[in-house]
Amino acid sequence: MSLAPILRPLTLTLLLAVGASGAALAQSGYYQPQGQRDLRAYPPGYYPGKLVQPAQPQQQQGFSLRRFFGVPDEPPPAARTPVVRPRKSAPPATATAKQEKPKVDPSTFVVVFGDALAGYARQGLEAHFAENQDVAVVPKVRDMGLVRVDPADWPNFIRSTLDEGQKTSVAVVVLGTSDRQAIKDGDNTVEPLSDRWKELYRQRVDAIVATFKERGIPLVWIGLPPMKNSKASEDLVVINEIYKESVQRGGGTYVDIWPGFVDDENRYTADGPDVDGEPAKLRTNEGVFFTRAGARKVAFFADTEIKRILGKGGTAVAAPASPADITPADGSSAPSIEAAIPAPPDAAAPVSLPSKPLVGPVLPLTRQDVTPGGTLVSAPPKLTGDNAYTVQRALRVGIAPGSRPGRADDFRWPNN
Repeated sequence: MSLAPILRPLTLTLLLAVGASGAALAQSGYYQPQGQRDLRAYPPGYYPGKLVQPAQPQQQQGFSLRRFFGVPDEPPPAARTPVVRPRKSAPPATATAKQEKPKVDPSTFVVVFGDALAGYARQGLEAHFAENQDVAVVPKVRDMGLVRVDPADWPNFIRSTLDEGQKTSVAVVVLGTSDRQAIKDGDNTVEPLSDRWKELYRQRVDAIVATFKERGIPLVWIGLPPMKNSKASEDLVVINEIYKESVQRGGGTYVDIWPGFVDDENRYTADGPDVDGEPAKLRTNEGVFFTRAGARKVAFFADTEIKRILGKGGTAVAAPASPADITPADGSSAPSIEAAIPAPPDAAAPVSLPSKPLVGPVLPLTRQDVTPGGTLVSAPPKLTGDNAYTVQRALRVGIAPGSRPGRADDFRWPNN
């Protein structure tokens, strides 16, 4: 097979393309036929046999209002002399002192003892009593529980704190965050939450409660909250029962904060209403500690008991004196106020209501009720006469029964 028929059109196409490109180059000045020389083909500033400086291009001057009115043009921005203007001195700022409440010596000292969770309880109590200058919150927080230390370690720490002169109006205790561990009983190791473990742990809680009781300091023990780990929450329920039984038996006050950090199904939840009733995040991501809103909520639970113990202003609430104990200034016997008060009316006798049985008769759901004749109660009634004819026409044939005067389906136009 010959390639000539194929190559001939390709060759012709190539020659036409070269000719067209040459014409384009010649027109642009980059290519000139032989015998001619166009200086535009050389770079600027170069001429054959001679190197000269290219002429500076003159900028075209457009229309200017300055030249039209005979005003000289402004120099270019680079040639302008910067004008340094003196900076105006700022007027002296009048320092306005923040209006702070006068500092007073607090008369009520809330001392918080415990582990890491006690630090969050202290944070919440400080925020809660921030506006009350008469209440001071003192933290005595240690990074240890009741399991990995000597049984007498916490009682000795409390005694040394009080002996050093720490004023304590009420003591708040939060302990047990990491106490789900084995306890050393001599040379033996007792597994957590066993019967022996509960006995040893209760003895350590009793020792702390007895320390405050012998010093005459009111005690508020805050229970542990639920944790994100469901197994840990189950164990803490048992530990909280030990706290509650020991504290109440020793004359202290146990505060249960568990309901404030669970949902409607009594399960752990990280979110919930804060002290203002607004939805907020109460727990941190690991599911153990509290956020700022959660710490405020813990303090809200404890504050109720603190106010009940100390009363308003940090002192015990005194019982009001009875009118019989009030003696006039002249020493005469006090008149009986009760005699001047009319006797209350007799209480109305309660209205006796008819007694109802707790449960009704047992009715099976699958039994078919029948009439005395043996037919089903749900059977359609037998219709005879005109009624049967009307019902059959309406239900089978679809002919509506005639209307009755005065009924809702009586659409007849009234006769005038």
